Amino acid sequence: MSITKSLIKNTGFNLGSYLFLLLASFFSVSILLHNLGRNVFGVYIFLASFVPLAAVFDFGISTAVVRKLSLPDIEKKDKITTWKTSFSLFISIALVLSLVVMGILIYLTRTLPLFQIVSRGTLNWVIAILGITVFVNHLNSHFLSLPQAEQRFDVFNSKTLLVGSANTILSALLSGIYPNLALIFLLQLIFHVITSLYMISYSLKFFPGKNFLPQYHKEEGKDLIKFGLKNFVGTLASQIEAEFSNYALGIMVSAEAITAYSIPQNIIAKGAAVVSQIAQVLFPLGTSLLTKERIHKLGKTVIAIQSLTFLSGILAVVLSFTIGKAFLLWWLKDAVVVEAAFPVLKILSFYFVLTALTPIPSVLLQSLNKPQIPSIFAVLTVVTEITSILILTPKFGLIGVAYSVLLASIVTVPAFLFVTWRIFNQETKRLMA
Repeated sequence: MSITKSLIKNTGFNLGSYLFLLLASFFSVSILLHNLGRNVFGVYIFLASFVPLAAVFDFGISTAVVRKLSLPDIEKKDKITTWKTSFSLFISIALVLSLVVMGILIYLTRTLPLFQIVSRGTLNWVIAILGITVFVNHLNSHFLSLPQAEQRFDVFNSKTLLVGSANTILSALLSGIYPNLALIFLLQLIFHVITSLYMISYSLKFFPGKNFLPQYHKEEGKDLIKFGLKNFVGTLASQIEAEFSNYALGIMVSAEAITAYSIPQNIIAKGAAVVSQIAQVLFPLGTSLLTKERIHKLGKTVIAIQSLTFLSGILAVVLSFTIGKAFLLWWLKDAVVVEAAFPVLKILSFYFVLTALTPIPSVLLQSLNKPQIPSIFAVLTVVTEITSILILTPKFGLIGVAYSVLLASIVTVPAFLFVTWRIFNQETKRLMA
C-alpha cells in the first residue's frame, strides 16, 4: 500500500473513532452539567483529570515500544524481548501509580474546600475506583502499543470507542438516573476492564503462550527507558499544562470557575486532538520512511498537513468570534456559565491556532530519535504558563488563566517549529550525502 493510501486509511480509522467521541462528548457535557449541577460538575472534572494525568507516567516507554516494534528490520525474538520487558515495566509502574493517586486524592479531598459539597462516603468510593482505574488504564497503554506499531488502527481505537462511550454517553445517561460520582466512575472502570480483556485477546495472537508473559530484560529495559525518559519529560509537561489550569482555578477561585473554563478548554483540546489522531498514524509510518529514497515524501506530507492545520485554526478563530456565544447558549442552556465561558473561548481560539501546529513536528522528531527536543520546548511552555497563571489568576481570575495559556504558546510554538524544520533538513542532507 502506498504512503498516501496508508496514511489516509489509518487516519480514517482514527478520525472516525474520534469524531464519534467528539459527538458523544458534545451531547454528554450539557447533560452532565444539568444533572450534576455547576459545582458538582466542577468536582467531577477535577477528579476525572487524574486518570489521564496518571497515564502520562509511563515514562515514555509506550512511545519507545511503538518505535522499536515499527522498525522494518526488527527480528521476531527482539519483538518478544521488547514486549515482555515493556509488560513487566508497565505492571510495576501501574501498581505504584495507583497507590500514589489514591494517596493524593485522600489528602486533597480532606483539605480542599471544593470537596465539601460531596459526601465523605462517596469520595472514599471514588478514590478507590479511580485508583483501580489508573492501574487498568496503565496496562492498556502497554497493550495498545502493539496495534499502533502494527498500524492496526481499527484495533487501536477500540479504547476510544469503549472507554470514550462510557466517559460520555453512558455517564451522562447514568447521571440522569443516579447522579452519584462513585457510580459514574465505576461505570467508566468497567469499560476500561472490557478494553483490557479485548486487547489481551488481540495480543495473544502475536505473542502466544509464554511469549505473552512479563519478563524484564536488563539491556532492553535500559534502551526503552533511555528513549522514553527523553520523551516523557515533554509528555508530562504537556499534561501538566492541560490540567494545571483546572487545579489553579479549584484552589484559587472556585469549582464553578473550573466548569466555566473546562468547557471552552475541552472544545479547543478536542479540535487540536484531531491533529493528534493524524500524528499517531504518522509516527510508526514516519519511522519507516527515514531512508534516502523516501524522506522527501515524508517532508512533503508534513508540510501539507501543517498547512491544512493552520487554515483550520484561522477558521476556528472566526467561528469563535462570530457564532461562539450563540453556540454555547444553544448547547449548554445555562446563561451564567456561558457568560463566563465565552470570553475564555475567544482567547483560547488563538491558542488553538498555535497548539494545533505542534503534534506533527513532535512525532517527526521522535521518528528522528530526537524526543528530547519536544520535551525541552514543552517544559519551557509549561514553566511560562504556570508562572503567568500564578501571577495573573489572583488578579484576573478566569480570564487570567486563559491569557496565560495563550502567552505561553506565543513564546514557544514559533521557535519549536523553526527548530524542528532545521533538524529535519539536516537529517535529509545526511541521508542524501
